[in-house]
Amino acid sequence: MIRLPFLIAATIACAPIAMAQIPSTDPFAMSPTSLAPMEKIPRTPDGKPDFQNVVWATNYFPVFEASPMNPNLVVPEDEARRIVATTFAGMQPFLEESIDPEAHVIMGETDGLPVVRGERRTRLIVLPANGKLPLTEEARRIAKGADITDGPKDDYEQRPAGERCLVVSGVPPIHAVISYNRQRIIQTPMHVVIHNENGDEARIIPFASQHGAAGPSSWYGESIARWEGDTLVIETIRTPPEERVRGLFTKFVINEDARIVERYTRLSTSELLYQFTIEDPAAYSEPWLAEFSFKASDTGMFASPCHEHNHSLPNILLG
Repeated sequence: MIRLPFLIAATIACAPIAMAQIPSTDPFAMSPTSLAPMEKIPRTPDGKPDFQNVVWATNYFPVFEASPMNPNLVVPEDEARRIVATTFAGMQPFLEESIDPEAHVIMGETDGLPVVRGERRTRLIVLPANGKLPLTEEARRIAKGADITDGPKDDYEQRPAGERCLVVSGVPPIHAVISYNRQRIIQTPMHVVIHNENGDEARIIPFASQHGAAGPSSWYGESIARWEGDTLVIETIRTPPEERVRGLFTKFVINEDARIVERYTRLSTSELLYQFTIEDPAAYSEPWLAEFSFKASDTGMFASPCHEHNHSLPNILLG
């Protein structure tokens, strides 16, 4: 069964958002919200914010960019419920016919629109301010034309990476997972590990000031980490070309020479802000920023059911 992505609900506040440049070595490190912690947060022995000993979860409705019907970034709770109900009604036939006959039941288990600092958000994209992907015409053509049926699929290596359970939710940036998603973070002075429940994938990322020489490719690209104040910053380059087109309902492009910058900021004992910026001049007219919050889960991590020894692959190839 395929499950769709969603975020845990919280209380609602509809204050306007101030766009501000945050101190950073990254000229595109923009934040629509203050990064000052909401409360005292736990720290590691070396004084860094401690993201460990918590299972961080998302369970939000799969929204990505602004729509003409929902131009405002922040909406009150009653409007958030209306948006989900209206959007779901339009998606239901597609879900039942093209994804899973029980997908509409799964969609009913969502916690609604994303929440950041108690604000209901109509989308993940916050910059540009219009909430739309600033795709170039060439990238728009590539994204629009991307389909799972493109190209030959008669060899197992030609099958999509997600279908083969090689990449599920570990590849950066985190934007849409086909399930209720849980994540655990492990920190050492030398490395940080991002372990995702879906696909049982772990990114082992060294703290470093610069990227190493090009070497064997990884499904997750080549990442290094650093601290900027209380924010953990992970920078990824060399995205594999097989993972060029991303997205569930909204497709976007990340080329091999794109720069992905992820930021984790612990806002409280129960909220972890996740932001990602994409810098890819070949695909976008300007860098863009998306964000959502992970919330502390009251459950542990569960075994990933994706692979199951991949019994379906022989039947797919026989077909």
